[in-house]
Amino acid sequence: MTKPKKNKDLTKNDLPVLNSDDDFLNAFEPKDKSRSGAQKNIILENFATEDDYQDEADYSDNENFATMLEESFKIKKNRTIKKQTPLPLKKRLKRYPGVERELDLHGYNALGAQLKLRSFIQSCKHQGFFTLRIIVGKGIHSENGAVLPDVVEDELKEMKKQNLVIFYKWDRRTKAKSGAIIVYLKQFEQYD
Repeated sequence: MTKPKKNKDLTKNDLPVLNSDDDFLNAFEPKDKSRSGAQKNIILENFATEDDYQDEADYSDNENFATMLEESFKIKKNRTIKKQTPLPLKKRLKRYPGVERELDLHGYNALGAQLKLRSFIQSCKHQGFFTLRIIVGKGIHSENGAVLPDVVEDELKEMKKQNLVIFYKWDRRTKAKSGAIIVYLKQFEQYD
């Protein structure tokens, strides 16, 4: 089987091959030349001319511009911007990563633990961390019972009032069973 010969003046997509001298309008006209001169004039009238762009110079007039600007401001004032409702705390906390940094307060007294905790949380906030674990211990080996869990919890309540901390929870749901607290830092002001 032999392929039919293609016309030399057509590309493989059956488009005409144009030389730089050729008139593009003539190249795409049908071969039967059935168009009249009036039809050719209609086609040429559809193309933009330099006179079409002269009308745009009228808009540069200062008075027209000032009135159009005032009208656009009036339109924008009438629009009401709907504020986004903040995400509930549960959904926000699901987006937080797992524990990124950890602080062990074993062996500290109450005052030392407060100072260490405050400086640790502030430095982690500035470094951009989101989730922390504070290990306070259960107080099994101390004579008077656990002191650090209460001290750390009071300090975290204070930091929550100061908007450093969004939320905190005990690692094993209850204070008595857990020796650590998970702390979620407030990093983004726009969501509150």
